[in-house]
Amino acid sequence: MTTEANPAETVTLDPVVEFYKQGVDRTLIRENLRRSPEERLRALQQLLQFAEDVRAAGIAIRKSDP
Repeated sequence: MTTEANPAETVTLDPVVEFYKQGVDRTLIRENLRRSPEERLRALQQLLQFAEDVRAAGIAIRKSDP
């Protein structure tokens, strides 16, 4: 069951949904949705590159340890 409190955001009355929403920073979701699809894709590509760099660094460190 939902109620339209604000046209920009729907308020959910389901207690399970409300419980899980407590741990979600919706400002970050809104900020990301303001970006164009191209900007979001670019940010994802940068995140993937960072993850790969961290992974490669971890492998290099493990190889250098005796």
